[in-house]
Amino acid sequence: MIGNAIAHFVKCIIGLDKPHSQTTLAEQHTIAKYSSNALLAVEIGVYEGVNTAIMGNSINKTGTLYAIDPFFKGKLGICYHEKIARRHVKASRVSCNVTYIAKLSFDAVNDIPDNVDFIFVDGDHSEDGIRKDWALYAPKIKPGGIIALHDTSIPVHDATVANLGSHKYFVEHIVNDPNFKLLETVDSLNIMQRK
Repeated sequence: MIGNAIAHFVKCIIGLDKPHSQTTLAEQHTIAKYSSNALLAVEIGVYEGVNTAIMGNSINKTGTLYAIDPFFKGKLGICYHEKIARRHVKASRVSCNVTYIAKLSFDAVNDIPDNVDFIFVDGDHSEDGIRKDWALYAPKIKPGGIIALHDTSIPVHDATVANLGSHKYFVEHIVNDPNFKLLETVDSLNIMQRK
């Protein structure tokens, strides 16, 4: 596994491979659409920075994007996903301020200001993980603001999402939250707006 991570990292550096993402192109376009011109945005789950770069180029040029990921280090003490993400975001010439927070989302909540315009949640897909993220971050969204939740609907191309706690918690709780309304579902991504 270490060899695969290093090989992928090297291939990304020399341009033979691209950063990986778990979002579809349709989901990426939707993220860009709803984060457009936001002044304050949050990403939970950076992975290799594909969506970080998309949001960084979509939000207001004077805005701030908080990119939260624990960036767990491997056996060699390096997190290749973090290195790929930072390199990709820099190469994408993101014009806003990207602030990386190397913590779990529930540990980073006090680092994030209130009145957030846009949040993309793609972190811990367990039921407990999404419950914590919803409880901690949904109140930070300003009225009219958007929260985009990945892997919360079952897309045609991946029925395994039905087994994720994020899907179960969304269906049983989030979609019924009286403070939010569902705007759109694209593949496994649900877009909720604060009332």
